[in-house]
Amino acid sequence: MHRFFHITLVVLAAVAACSGGGGGDSAEAAPGTPPAGDGTAFSFLAYGDSRAGGGCDGNAIHINLVNKMAAETSAAFVFNTGDMITGYDKSTNWVQRGDCATDAAKGSFKEIIAPLQNKAPAAGLPVYYFPVVGNHDDNFGDGWYPDKFGNGFCDVFSQATVQKLVPNHTQAKAYFQDWTRTDIQHLTDSAFYASACAKVRGVYAEFMYYSFDYKNTHFTVMHLNSDYYNLMECSNGCTVANEGNYDSYYYKHQLDWLRWDLAKAAANPAIKNTIVLTHAPLVTYSDGHAANASWNTLLQEFSKYKVKMVISGHNHVYERSVPVYADSANPAGVRDDAKGTVYLITGGGGSDLAGFRTIGALNAKATAVNHYVRFDIKDSTITAKVIGADGSTIDTFTR
Repeated sequence: MHRFFHITLVVLAAVAACSGGGGGDSAEAAPGTPPAGDGTAFSFLAYGDSRAGGGCDGNAIHINLVNKMAAETSAAFVFNTGDMITGYDKSTNWVQRGDCATDAAKGSFKEIIAPLQNKAPAAGLPVYYFPVVGNHDDNFGDGWYPDKFGNGFCDVFSQATVQKLVPNHTQAKAYFQDWTRTDIQHLTDSAFYASACAKVRGVYAEFMYYSFDYKNTHFTVMHLNSDYYNLMECSNGCTVANEGNYDSYYYKHQLDWLRWDLAKAAANPAIKNTIVLTHAPLVTYSDGHAANASWNTLLQEFSKYKVKMVISGHNHVYERSVPVYADSANPAGVRDDAKGTVYLITGGGGSDLAGFRTIGALNAKATAVNHYVRFDIKDSTITAKVIGADGSTIDTFTR
């Protein structure tokens, strides 16, 4: 298995909505009205799996959602949780319309997101539109990347943007522990960012993880984009004593960074909320994809560092867990309304909707619907409102 490349290629339960706990429902905030609070209050948006695939209808759904999000005037920024393009066909491409040429369902991702991407960044932020790399966005092996027109990530998110978001993870850093790794050299900044934007296999997308603070909240964006992408995967020499060797545990550099990043946020008294974004989910009952292979590691890490919420995509549904707490005594996680992390999946951005397996005890809401999510931060409280493509409210909760 190549260390740079992973791609993910049950009976359907007719579950429209499965309500439960998770901190309780909250009153809805009026669109365009920022939350009042301690001066650090703000709002942001998230959605994902906006690619079409198998036709152009998904692009029309994406366009509709973008227009609704663009009208959310109080939002400081937006995340796409990944699978921005299709890759295997010409239905959603980085910059070309391809098979979806009409204005009503244009197949250019860059055109579709322009009403959001062109918004002025909030003070202190480099961009308005933050990407999370999905498995459809980096699949070199099957000819999905670059896309069918030879375009790639940096044709939408420029090299200058990548340099603002992503640290050069191959240089001397507090978290980069192994200097013996042979397949990744310690690249200069110019070489690292040129490789990130190259149309051949390089540091894109393995090293496309980053974090930032906005007001009182820390955001951690991971490159975790398929069912079986395992941060502790090992090719040889798999012993506890050898866990620091990146040539053996070749994705562990991101886990080392993650622990460093979350510990730094936890130690900062100005940070009241920590939110992690991934493409592949950690807690899910969807029949689309299983939980990521690192779930048993990451659930405990997120509990240890008091992560309030993990927002993912990959499954083309909306799902929300109860607050989940995991430790060595409960590695699979148990409900804990005081200490738990809420795991949320927003994968209804345009891709064909999935369904659900039997819903388990950690689920609070499960429905297959096109949607986006608005999050209102007020002090140490996060209020979420899930908004359907028709403008209806799908779910609200507070954490």
